[in-house]
Order: sequence, then C-alpha cells, then structure tokens
Amino acid sequence: MRLPSNLRMKLACDFARVKSQGSSQAGKFLVLGVLRVEALEEFQFGLITGGKLGNAVVRNRIRRLLREIVRAHRAEIAPGWQLVIIARWRAPKATLAELENDWLRLARRMNLLTQKPPVPPAI
Repeated sequence: MRLPSNLRMKLACDFARVKSQGSSQAGKFLVLGVLRVEALEEFQFGLITGGKLGNAVVRNRIRRLLREIVRAHRAEIAPGWQLVIIARWRAPKATLAELENDWLRLARRMNLLTQKPPVPPAI
C-alpha cells in the first residue's frame, strides 16, 4: 500500500523550517529532525539522501527502505509532526531491520510514537 501524497513534504521551505525551528537526534544510520505543527491533522515526512551516499541506485534503495519504515509505523506516529529523515553515510550498508531499529530508537527518544508496537509472543 502506498503512502498518500499529503504525508510527504515537498517544499524546500518546509525542510528549512524543520532544520531552523525544530530539533534533531542522530543515530548510527539516520538523523531525525522534527518540528511540532499543530495545524497538521496527521504527520508529514521528508527524506534526504545526499550524493555522498552513492549513485542514484543506492540513494533510491535507501529512500524505498525509509518509506517502508514510515508506512509500517504510520499508525504509531503522533499527528501534528513534521519529520525529516536524513540518511547518514553508514545507511547504504544497513539492512531494513537495522534502519528500522535506528528509526524507532530515534522516534521514541523524540516522543513521536503514540503507542508501543505489539510485542511478538515468546516461543
């Protein structure tokens, strides 16, 4: 299932506002910048994958993985936040699970998640 386009940040001024007025936390693979915007009914997110990460194939792969992480945790993200996810230089070598764990740790640290994800039953 695709994410609706109204969840994506598209304007450079939105990215700049998150950078100047918001706060950020750095993880091993990602940097998460956030800004509280009361007018938003849901949340908005933007992805930044710089040219130093690799060629277009590498950058697009990272963007696909990051969109999948946001899509999977869409119900847990509190409304009213603008998020900017920046891939760090280690991100191309990371697996989906490593990127997801890093994102979840940063999101919890920034109090973005409204509910805890379900815990799988112990076997």
